[in-house]
Amino acid sequence: MVKDIRKEIKSLEKKKEEIDKEISSLNKLNNESAKSEWIGIPGTDYEVTKNVLHKGKSYDEIIQLKKPDEELLTLKMIGIICENPNLLKELKMDSSSTSDDFFFKQPFPQNKEKGYVARFFAGSYYADLSCYWYSDDSGSYLGVRFVRKKISKRKK
Repeated sequence: MVKDIRKEIKSLEKKKEEIDKEISSLNKLNNESAKSEWIGIPGTDYEVTKNVLHKGKSYDEIIQLKKPDEELLTLKMIGIICENPNLLKELKMDSSSTSDDFFFKQPFPQNKEKGYVARFFAGSYYADLSCYWYSDDSGSYLGVRFVRKKISKRKK
């Protein structure tokens, strides 16, 4: 009986270590989002994260990390960014980076119903929008660019 209790204690200690590692990982990811730089999207009331966040996570994992005031980029917002060469370059969406792909809001209801998610992909000589990825797909280069309503500067 004592052996069974010791075995159970070891098992619980191991589970606690795993949970502690997971909590530490989630805290690190939340800090990543909190420290991100935000850039205004011209002609909108939104700003976007300068860098792609949460790389290597699936869409499902990223959505769980999203803060209440954050959303995914829409196809319309991506279009606005693409029409602004300086912003396009600053966000490295001009094919200058092949390691900053990101998920965006699924624009097609029929794809959303099938469980597909959308992503922006930049190759060395082109950029592509794909709307038929599975939500559990991930890659070391794939993450998210969150958007949020612009935070106005307080007047002193």
